Amino acid sequence: MNTPKKKLVLCILGNLFALSLVTTMTIVFNSHSQYFSFGPNPGLVVISVAIKDWNTYGCLLGIIALINTVEVLSAEMGMPVLGFTIYNPKEKHITEFTKNELQLYANIMFVISALRKVFMTMVAITQIDIALFSVLIKELTSVVTIRLLLNEKTFGELNEPLITTELEEVIIEG
Repeated sequence: MNTPKKKLVLCILGNLFALSLVTTMTIVFNSHSQYFSFGPNPGLVVISVAIKDWNTYGCLLGIIALINTVEVLSAEMGMPVLGFTIYNPKEKHITEFTKNELQLYANIMFVISALRKVFMTMVAITQIDIALFSVLIKELTSVVTIRLLLNEKTFGELNEPLITTELEEVIIEG
């Protein structure tokens, strides 16, 4: 189990097992709570706002989609800049930021992220469909951002010539 692929497969299988266990326990011990409802209903209140009709529900989902898209973009594009700049023990000399700029940017990002998580947790625990929609939006956005980040990299064996997307375009055009 030394290869990174084997470690990833093991982690995925472990997570699938844990998810299956939680899902099974939730279904078995469900007390028919309001949480397992779908769509707008008279009992659905999200952060003190009653979600009684489809228009309000659609607006709620739109806001959730926007917030989650920004969250994923920020986490996958902005947070690595902070993380690799601040927490990389090999990076002793930083030229892109002053010390105060980096401190300010990092603390602003962390506070905004923490506050957003508080509100989004309050939203997600109101009803299962809202929580699942939130996860779906995050994962779809993540697919796009991961592809964008992977497109900036080259792939191949150590001793084989590396092929990039730009090189492929030149070969095709040539």
